[in-house]
Order: sequence, then C-alpha cells, then structure tokens
Amino acid sequence: MATEFNLATNQRAERKLLITVAEWSEGTGTSATQVREILGRRTEDSSIEYNPDIETTTDILGINYTDVNKTQPQQDFDPYLILGGSKLGAKLNDIRRRNALSELDQFTVYIITAYIGNSTNGYEAEKHTGCTILYTALGGDSNVNMPISVYLSNNSVTGTVDKLSDDFAFTADVSVGG
Repeated sequence: MATEFNLATNQRAERKLLITVAEWSEGTGTSATQVREILGRRTEDSSIEYNPDIETTTDILGINYTDVNKTQPQQDFDPYLILGGSKLGAKLNDIRRRNALSELDQFTVYIITAYIGNSTNGYEAEKHTGCTILYTALGGDSNVNMPISVYLSNNSVTGTVDKLSDDFAFTADVSVGG
C-alpha cells in the first residue's frame, strides 16, 4: 500500500527532502562506535541512478515485452569538497592514503524520503548494508575536491527514522510472512 506524500496538493518535493546518510564503524570490538554523516553539503545536484539491467524481446506478433532483471543503484556527489569537520572525508582520505581499497565496501547507507511521513510517526527510509563509497578523484582548482560515488548494495530493509538529522533512530518495518 502506497503512503501519501506529506506535501500540499501539487506542491513539489524539494531536493533537500531526499536525504542520503553514510554510516560506518570506528574502532574495534566493544569500543567500536557507529559514525554517520549526511551527504550532499556543497553538492549542487545529485540523484540516485538505478542503472537497470533491461531485456527487451519482441514476440512473433510484434508485441514488445520488457523485463527488468535487476537494478544497480548509485549516487554521485560531485563536488564532494574536503571540508573541515567532515568525518566521511577524513575516513575516505585515510583509506586513500593507505590504499586500503577493501575498506571501501563496508558502509551502511540510509536513503530517507522525508516527503513521506512526519515527525510523529517517522519518515520513510531504506537501510542498505554492505555499500561501497568510492572516491573518484582528488584535487580541483581553488578548493580541494574528492568526488565520490555511492553504490547501494540492494541488501536493504525498509523502515522509518524518527528525525531528520544524523542522530536518528532507524526502525525496520515489521514484515508479515505468508
């Protein structure tokens, strides 16, 4: 069942109502802590691209059929400026410096659709585990830029978050088996 948008009739959803949050662990064992950062600061345009694997066939009657086999969602953040206080920027720069490429696929990414839901009942969200965040360059003209691409794993759970900040609580939807 589709949930209604929390927008007035014919009101357009602002881009800031689609929120992407990266999460990762710092430390090890019992001293490990979860760190989160909302992505998109100083990025002017960013969309989730689904990159579907599509197969189209035409039967002997000339009717076309299209099958979507899978999607490979990704979101690019360019520029992703090196900003003071950016925990993700520091994490990615450390991975780059150490050439620890195996650590790039250890992120959890939340996609929060803040145009669905409210602060009382929560905002709809997806939690994707085992995601990759890849830096694609380092440099720039007058500011240091490290563009990143976020590759969602499709290993996801739907649910809600209680607030629109990086210290939210995620509650997974209850599924009813049949």
